[in-house]
Amino acid sequence: MKILLTSPEQKSLTGQPMYVRNLAKGLTELGHEVTCSEEPSGDYDIAVINDYYPECLGKFTAKKIFNLCHSMNPPDKPIEDDRITGYIAPREQVAEVWDKESNILPIPIDFKRWQIPKIKHDKYTIIAPCTIDTLRESMLDDLCDRANKDCEVWIVGRNHGMELRLNEYVKVFHEREDIENLMCRCDEVAGIYIGTVTLEAWAMGLKTSVYDEYGTWEYVEKPNDFDKHNYIKVAKKLLTF
Repeated sequence: MKILLTSPEQKSLTGQPMYVRNLAKGLTELGHEVTCSEEPSGDYDIAVINDYYPECLGKFTAKKIFNLCHSMNPPDKPIEDDRITGYIAPREQVAEVWDKESNILPIPIDFKRWQIPKIKHDKYTIIAPCTIDTLRESMLDDLCDRANKDCEVWIVGRNHGMELRLNEYVKVFHEREDIENLMCRCDEVAGIYIGTVTLEAWAMGLKTSVYDEYGTWEYVEKPNDFDKHNYIKVAKKLLTF
C-alpha cells in the first residue's frame, strides 16, 4: 500500500512527531510505501493527517483519509470535512474530549530501543523529557520544588519562552535524539498525562510519575496490556480501519 502521514515539525522529538515516526517505521517494516510530508501531494491508499493540515486535503487523493487527533490540546482538534473517512485517537480519553467516534490507535513504541542497561548513579534522579511550555508549567514548577539535596531533576526539551523556577538541584538539557542515554541514568520519568515518555519509561522498566495540567501527579504502574503499544502491532491495526 501507499500510505501518507503528515506531522508538524517532523524533526521535533515531541509526542505527535514521534507517534508519526514510529508508526511510519512499523508500516515500512511491514513492506508498505510510506511518505511523511508537511506538503503532501499524489495519490495514496491511506492518508493520516492532523489539524495543522486541513488545507492539504485538496492537494492529494486517498481511498481513506483519517484525521489523527493526538491529544486533548486545541491544536489537535478534529478537522470537520466531508472528505475525512474517520478519526484516530491514541486513547479513549482523547476521543471523549473531542466528542468524536474514533478509532483508537495506541501510541506506537519500539520496545527494543528502550531495553538497555541502567547506569548506576549516586543520587535519586527524576527526568522530564518534554516541551517546556505553558501547558506543562505547573508540572515543571512542581518538579523544581521536588528537587533537593536528595533528589536531582533533569528537564530535557525545547523551551518555548517559559521561565523555569530553577534551583541548584535542577539541570536543563537541550532536546536530544539519544534521550534513552539520559533516562538509563535516572530512577523516575515524569510526564504530563500518559504519553510517549511514560510508555518509553515503562519499556525501560523505570518508575513513572504522571501529571495533569494542574501539577497534580501520581505514580502509575505499567498496565498488563502494554504490549498493544508495540509499533508493529500498531501499524497492523491501522491497516484494519
